[in-house]
Amino acid sequence: MTSQTEIPYVKALACSVVTFAIGVGALFMGYVLPSIQAGKAGIPELLALALVPGLVVGLFAKRSAKPWPLWLIISAFLVLLIAVTIAHEALVSWRMANGMLQ
Repeated sequence: MTSQTEIPYVKALACSVVTFAIGVGALFMGYVLPSIQAGKAGIPELLALALVPGLVVGLFAKRSAKPWPLWLIISAFLVLLIAVTIAHEALVSWRMANGMLQ
């Protein structure tokens, strides 16, 4: 059984799983971010992009003095997902512009 302190992680990681599933579906339909490779090669990057916000939001929700409602977990996840994705895209484009990536 899960204790009450582990539930925020479960909710946040459920957001990650849903995001990853949507991302994989979009990947195989041809809709990808400019920095992610097409096909199966892009799956590890999608997994990382989906897991990082879930883990961070789960950590913040678990350490909070008050329990976080589901809407707050989802909202924080979406904000962090957007921030992580923008940072990832900016870093990849910077590395490509400086010749660090091919």
